[in-house]
Amino acid sequence: MNEKVKVALNWLKSLLESESIEYQIVGGLAATIHGGSREIADIDLYIHNSDANKVLARVAQYVSKPLTHYSEYGWDLEYFQLIYRDQKIEIGLAQNTKIQSALDGSWHQLEIDFSKSVVKSYEGIELQVISTHQLVKYKRILGREVDLIDIQQLTSSSAP
Repeated sequence: MNEKVKVALNWLKSLLESESIEYQIVGGLAATIHGGSREIADIDLYIHNSDANKVLARVAQYVSKPLTHYSEYGWDLEYFQLIYRDQKIEIGLAQNTKIQSALDGSWHQLEIDFSKSVVKSYEGIELQVISTHQLVKYKRILGREVDLIDIQQLTSSSAP
């Protein structure tokens, strides 16, 4: 168990729910929640673009990367980064996010459908998480080493 992830998730979920902000956990944490075993580096999630200012008003002291447009590591999106009690949290804005194919370099629109989130538990915390199918779909496009590890673990017959 990763105690700092648990502490940060409890704080983050409470903040989001107090502002009635819809969110979706993605990335390595989502892979772990769905049965993967990679160590969790950061907490990645998406919110609606229209909710960004509500979150930023509550987390200013924790911002380590400001909200702006970034194009890096196969991603083209708007996001901001927080550090809460030594835990990195990256909050992306769902609309207009693109990912780059590792195969041919083409860019693909990443569709974040909050209505298709699944409720899953991490260390007793109920969270809105991207479905396994959608997670594997976008990780196949990105095709980074970490994505290939997650895909293998999530699509093996032993994964829940």
